[in-house]
Amino acid sequence: MKETFEEKLARVAGTIHRVAIDDPHRRYRDGLLYYSNKAERLHDAAMVLGGDPFGHHFEAFALLAGFSLEVLIKGTLIGLREKIPFKHNLISLSEAAGFTISDDDRAVLKAFTVYTTWYSRYPAAKGAREMIEGMEVLNAPYRRGGNLAKIAEAIRTSPATVNPATYERLYRFCHQRFFDVQSSVYESAEWSWDLPEG
Repeated sequence: MKETFEEKLARVAGTIHRVAIDDPHRRYRDGLLYYSNKAERLHDAAMVLGGDPFGHHFEAFALLAGFSLEVLIKGTLIGLREKIPFKHNLISLSEAAGFTISDDDRAVLKAFTVYTTWYSRYPAAKGAREMIEGMEVLNAPYRRGGNLAKIAEAIRTSPATVNPATYERLYRFCHQRFFDVQSSVYESAEWSWDLPEG
């Protein structure tokens, strides 16, 4: 059985997270504060673009929003002392961090993954199959439960899973998990020769 986020957090709580202060690459790669700052800048830029699904800047909004989520999740993994997968799949990254995510959140993360891996960056995916699957994800109706009036409004304003409301909810969720880790470990700036290479 996979370890939950809470179990992973309990394992590192109260430990020291050492960061090489004299090595810029290791400092930026390993320093939790840098992940927080980068995610916040990406979030702010995404929100400035507004996320209007019918606007000219929607793809840029989705790209920056997806990147902000990826940065928060990878920063969380670093704080949890987990191996960072060399991938951009937000569902896989969330699972690696032990996050419990709903089917609705999975749909949104899957759509953000399509935007960040190719749709907002290139005219087409690497292969035809990836493009067809990605377009199916982006065009799928958003399965959401709850108040019928709110569902109707969400569908009217955005038939896709990606919009400012779903993004903001996921950003707050990932940010809280990141903060839980950041506030549970002690970050220590140390000289690189005192730290193991890695």
